[in-house]
Amino acid sequence: MLDDKIRAAVEPLVPVCVPNFYTGDETEYCTYNYNEIPDGFGDNVPHAVRYLVQVHWFLPLKNRPQPKKRQLCRALGGASPRWTYPTIVNATDELGQHYVYEFEAVDGDV
Repeated sequence: MLDDKIRAAVEPLVPVCVPNFYTGDETEYCTYNYNEIPDGFGDNVPHAVRYLVQVHWFLPLKNRPQPKKRQLCRALGGASPRWTYPTIVNATDELGQHYVYEFEAVDGDV
């Protein structure tokens, strides 16, 4: 399952990794979300699902993101041969650091 693979890649580096929204007390955590797109149609049914995935890493402004920023990228990029290597978008604001890892994943077991 995609959720399990995302958590398995992230949690060795950032122990809190939850879908959609985090409401706990940790100052460093990850959330993730994805869109599902049916693909590989034959006989009017999809034979694969393509996922557009975002993993969001949040941490305080005072923390230094390197080298964990690259380690997280490598962990997500190497988690499955069916995943593209992530793009990192810096979405930091005055409240804290926020990095968005965007990639695609494919599941052929529909």
